[in-house]
Amino acid sequence: MQKTLGDARLDPATSPDEADVRVALTTTPADDAITVAREPLVVAVSPRLPVRAVSAEQARSLLSGATHDWAEVGSPTPRPVVPLPRDAPGSPAPDYEALVGEFASEPGGIALVPLSTVDFRVGTLVIDGLDPVRHPDQAEPYPFHRYLVVEGADSVSADDFGPPAQLLPDQAVTITMVGDIILGRTVHTIMTRLGDFTAPFHLVADELKAADLTVGDLECSLSDTIPPPTDPYTFSFMTRTAGVEGLRLAGIDAVSQANNHSMNFGEGGMVDTLAALEGAGIVPFGIGPDLATARAPAIFDIRGVRVAYLGYDGVTGNVYGATESSPGTAPMVLDYIVADIEQTRQQADLVIPFIHWGVEYTLTPSDEQRLIARRAIDAGAALVVGSHPHWVQGMEVYRGKPIVYSLGNFVFDQEWSLETKQGLILHLAFHGTRLAALRFVPVLIENYYRPRIVDGQEMTTILDRVWASTDELLAAPLE
Repeated sequence: MQKTLGDARLDPATSPDEADVRVALTTTPADDAITVAREPLVVAVSPRLPVRAVSAEQARSLLSGATHDWAEVGSPTPRPVVPLPRDAPGSPAPDYEALVGEFASEPGGIALVPLSTVDFRVGTLVIDGLDPVRHPDQAEPYPFHRYLVVEGADSVSADDFGPPAQLLPDQAVTITMVGDIILGRTVHTIMTRLGDFTAPFHLVADELKAADLTVGDLECSLSDTIPPPTDPYTFSFMTRTAGVEGLRLAGIDAVSQANNHSMNFGEGGMVDTLAALEGAGIVPFGIGPDLATARAPAIFDIRGVRVAYLGYDGVTGNVYGATESSPGTAPMVLDYIVADIEQTRQQADLVIPFIHWGVEYTLTPSDEQRLIARRAIDAGAALVVGSHPHWVQGMEVYRGKPIVYSLGNFVFDQEWSLETKQGLILHLAFHGTRLAALRFVPVLIENYYRPRIVDGQEMTTILDRVWASTDELLAAPLE
């Protein structure tokens, strides 16, 4: 007669083979084992590795050491493959913190990490188009799992357990961010000539709108009542309210207006812009008719996870900043930032300050920026993201939270240098409040108005600048 779990002997056995019931965690369950639960094992690599996706067959070859160089699976830069852990390649990494440290010295490392453990400090590869870190609903067909099994001939029946449980995060929230979107000047001229105000976003819309929440920095005014400047060299940026069509095509849900061009056309330009955005269902933040409104968070509820954005103008906030009785941007004042984050943390699970700051055309942020970012995280920010320099910059980690100093340009007409044509799409994936993934997707602006996603050497060139800036920050710790 088939015995059930209740019939099994639970007193200690002298060896596993003598026990009626054996519970094991394995990546290769035996044919007669009963799977109780399973969890995806994501393929982890150095965040600096310029490879984003491979096939399951390629992943197995990389993990086993049969593939010796990352160039064999598409890396623009040759780099030896180092399967980790070294004593058991292809097995789940037993010490995640040690693995994070090892990737720093072994940029060609590769390992399997439980989905419940992975965080943004490592990169993770998409396998056969499946990405359970950003999309846990793709876990079922994902090729790598570990299994909790019950073994023991005739000891228990699968009916005692029911279908295996798939161990997944309670919530996965995806957020995408981009830098400076400037629809004025040459961009406005081109959109008008084409008769298409969605044109700047044609090549990137699918990448942006896939996230639960997509956020950018809108550095211009939208108005049908104010004539656009005719000077091709103007620094006052605006376009028609039809500019929202491109933002909507790209799935942009919210924009920061806390920057040095949102008030180029005064209160009238601000009012027209806010009306156009709100009419399109796009939430503005970091600006308003008074200081309290400008400092107020934009809060989004994504399947029960409340995400809040705050915007601050560190460039012209001292000139165009709102006051208690006048309109403008939210000025980058440290006391404001700390108080706003602390208050917003009472309303939201994740608070993300998006700060317009820094020196144009530089690779490294200032010590003042680094100090402000640290105080923001001390106050409870989940991470800090910046824009304004028109160049991409690096990132650093403080108290386990990332600071991304500049995403660079996204839509703009600065065709006069390679650096001003480069930008980053930032993808974030939160499992609850844990930042499970942070990924950069480089773009290059072409023809004065249109970003396109790049790969190969173009991708490497942009990412190399990000990591060069990061290394400068690592080499100059704040006291």
